[in-house]
Amino acid sequence: MKKLIVFSVFAAIFSLAYAQQPTIEFKAKEHNFGKINEENGKVSAVFEFTNTGVAPLVLNGVTASCGCTTPSWTREPIPAGGMGTITAEFNPKGRPGSFRKSITVKSNASEPTVVLMIAGEVIARPKSVEEQFPVQMGDIRLKSKTSPLFDIFRGQSRPDRIEIRNMTDKEVAVSFANVPKHIVLEANPRRLKAQETGFIIITYNAQNIDDFGGRTDEVYVVLNGNQILTDEYKLTISSNLREDFSKLTAEQRANAPVVEFDNKQLTVELKKGEKKQLTVGIKNLGKEPLAIRKVTTSDRRLKITHPKTIAPSKGGQLKMELDGNNITESFTARVVVITNDPKTPTTTITVNVKVLQ
Repeated sequence: MKKLIVFSVFAAIFSLAYAQQPTIEFKAKEHNFGKINEENGKVSAVFEFTNTGVAPLVLNGVTASCGCTTPSWTREPIPAGGMGTITAEFNPKGRPGSFRKSITVKSNASEPTVVLMIAGEVIARPKSVEEQFPVQMGDIRLKSKTSPLFDIFRGQSRPDRIEIRNMTDKEVAVSFANVPKHIVLEANPRRLKAQETGFIIITYNAQNIDDFGGRTDEVYVVLNGNQILTDEYKLTISSNLREDFSKLTAEQRANAPVVEFDNKQLTVELKKGEKKQLTVGIKNLGKEPLAIRKVTTSDRRLKITHPKTIAPSKGGQLKMELDGNNITESFTARVVVITNDPKTPTTTITVNVKVLQ
């Protein structure tokens, strides 16, 4: 009986304390702006609330879920029956499309945390010609100066195009210089009329090139026959040339070369003026000759030599020379080895060089 009385007393005290707390009540907890234009700038939503409790209400903090939304709010204590506001300002710049953002309100009310929402759809502003074609090249502008073609199998042909625009009130003839035999470039149209938009059509013929792995080709745009071989007029066409093993029969795969390296992670200490040579053993565990198609390094201070082929069940060495006279600081280099092993055509070896002072 005593326990029941004690419990009842505590419950009454708790209820009384709860009843004496401030209470926050919003007219609405969500605002939808509908469609807004990015070019018109910031928009604001005002959330009104009332303290329906009996004690003063204090907002301890208001935070937004995104930097695009800035909240402001009534800072002074709000007496019982009083009203306050929270304003959420949304910046649509650079945010086209639908959005839904939250504003978290913390206070000393009986409900200490309240989440408000703003939503809508930003209609992107029309882009200027300069924004659509950000690259200036003499009298024309381009959407890009690069053509990343990524993986291309040898023997494959890959198209690409770059959109261009004549920015002048006169006709501009477009042609090209320094074009390698495996690339075909064509301007469409070849003569851009005043303020006309066209394309540089790129055809990459991998069957006409004897190379493997990552490759970069640089060509030049010629306007009105005026050949200027500078970076301003340069286009960069990159590719990763791969060997196509998809047509190998089961027998050919069973007899194919199999490459094995005795080390793929090397560390060497080097003194100034010292010369060292690193070696990595390569074995062919397959039944056909292993061809080392290409070896590249991310650092030219590594001088690399290697055998071109390794017979079945034989081995060879990948040699890397370091000259301390040309190296003043520690570095890490990647060495990429490309072979005709269909299971492991590309292997990366990491070389850590520590320079001793």
